[in-house]
Amino acid sequence: MKKLMSVLTILLAMHTVQAQDFDKVKTNLLLGKTDDAKADYDKVLTKKANLAGTAAAYYWKSKIYSAYNKDAVKYPNAYIESRKALEEYMKAEPSLQLAKDNGQEPFFDVYIKSFKGGVDSFNVKAWKGAAEYFIDVVKYSDIIFTQGWASSKQKFDTTALIYAGYSSQNAGNLEETIFYYKRLLDNKVATPELVDVYRYLLIQLIDKKDKAQFDTYLALSVAAYPNESWVEYSTEYIDKNLSIDEKVAMFDKLVAGGNISELECQMFGDMFMSGKSAEGISQDNAAKYTSKASEAYKKAYTMNTKNYAAAFNAGISHYNAYTVLDEKVSVNIKALQTINSTKPVAPKDPKKKAAFDAFYKAKIDSVRKINTSLDAPIKENVDAAIEWIDKAYNVIKDKEKLERGEKNVALRSVDFLATLYAYKRDKARGKDQKAFDEFDAKFNIYDQLHDKYQ
Repeated sequence: MKKLMSVLTILLAMHTVQAQDFDKVKTNLLLGKTDDAKADYDKVLTKKANLAGTAAAYYWKSKIYSAYNKDAVKYPNAYIESRKALEEYMKAEPSLQLAKDNGQEPFFDVYIKSFKGGVDSFNVKAWKGAAEYFIDVVKYSDIIFTQGWASSKQKFDTTALIYAGYSSQNAGNLEETIFYYKRLLDNKVATPELVDVYRYLLIQLIDKKDKAQFDTYLALSVAAYPNESWVEYSTEYIDKNLSIDEKVAMFDKLVAGGNISELECQMFGDMFMSGKSAEGISQDNAAKYTSKASEAYKKAYTMNTKNYAAAFNAGISHYNAYTVLDEKVSVNIKALQTINSTKPVAPKDPKKKAAFDAFYKAKIDSVRKINTSLDAPIKENVDAAIEWIDKAYNVIKDKEKLERGEKNVALRSVDFLATLYAYKRDKARGKDQKAFDEFDAKFNIYDQLHDKYQ
C-alpha cells in the first residue's frame, strides 16, 4: 500500500509540474491573448520536447485552437487541430481533470461544430458524412452530460442519438445503427415518430437470430407502444429461425396453454402452408403440414367468425390435400392403362395361362385397391373444402360493396365451389341420380356467380 501511495504521489507531482509549465499559456488564454498563448505554448515545447505527448500539452493545444476556432475564416483548420488534440488528451487523461479544473470549451466546440456539420450533411443526404459527424456528437455529448458540464441535467442527447442512428442506417452501417437504436430503446425513448426505430431494430435482431435480445427489445416495444401490433414480429422470428417441426411444436404448445391469438393462428397457418412446399419436404410431411395449416386457420376462425380469410385458407388447405390425393388416383389409373397396354398375349397352355392371368389380376387388383383406399380421404377433404370455403363466402357474399381482398376471395370461392361440386357430381354419375342432380344444381349456382365478381 505504501508503495502504491508513493507511485501516486510521484504521478501527481509530475502532473502538477507539467501543468505549471503551461501557466503562462493559461494566463494568456484567460486574458483573451490567443496568439501570445500559442507563442508561449510553442516555447514550452521547444524547451521541453518531452512534454509534447503529455495530457497537459494536448489539453492546452485543444484550448488554443478552440479559441482560434471562433474566427474560422482566419483559422480554417482550427477546429480540426482542436479536435485532434482533444482526442489525444482524452486518451492521456481519462479522468479529464485538467478540463474540469481549467474549462471545457474544446468539448463544447467539437460538439457544436459536429452537430452543425451533421445537420448540413443530413440535409443534402450525404449519409456517410452525417453519420460520422453525429457519432462524434453522441460521443462528446455523452462526456458533457456525464460530467455534468451542461446546464441541462439530461443524461444524454436524444436528438444526437436519433440522428446518429438514422444517418448510419441510410449509410448502410448496420452495426452502428443497431448500437444507437438500442440506446434509444434501453432508455425508453418513445415519441410517436420513433415507432419505426423499434420496428427496424426488431427486424435486424430477427435476421441476426438473436433470440435473447429479440425478446428483450420486443418487450420494450410492447411497453412503449401498447397499441401497436407486435405479434407479427414474434411470428416472423419463428418463421425465419425455426424449422417447420419446431414451428409445429410451438404452435401446439401455445394452443395447449391457451396463449395464442387469432392473428398468431393465422400466421402459423401461413407458415405451415409455406412449409409444405419447401424444398426437400417429403410427401408425407407435406401432407402433415397441410393438415396443420388447416388446423391453425380453423382455430383463427373459431376466435372470430368474421375472419373470412382464415375460413377460406382452411378450405384451401383441404382443397390442396384433395388435389394431391386425386393426382395419386390419376397416376394409378395411368398405371392400370400401362399394365393393360403392355400386357403380352396370354400363353395358350391352360396351366400357364391361369398363372399368367393370376399374375396380372394381382397387379391390377393392387392398384385398384390403392385407389379404393383413397376414396374416403378424398371425399373427406372435398366435403371439408366445401364447408370451409362456403363459410368464407357466406361472410362476405351479402356485403353491398366488397373491398379488393373480399372480392378476390368471393371470386375464388365460387370458382372453387363450382369445381368441387362438379367433382362430386361426376362421382355420382350413373350411380345416384338424386345426388347427381343435387350436385349439378350446386355447380350451376356457383358457376353462374363467377361473372358477378369479375
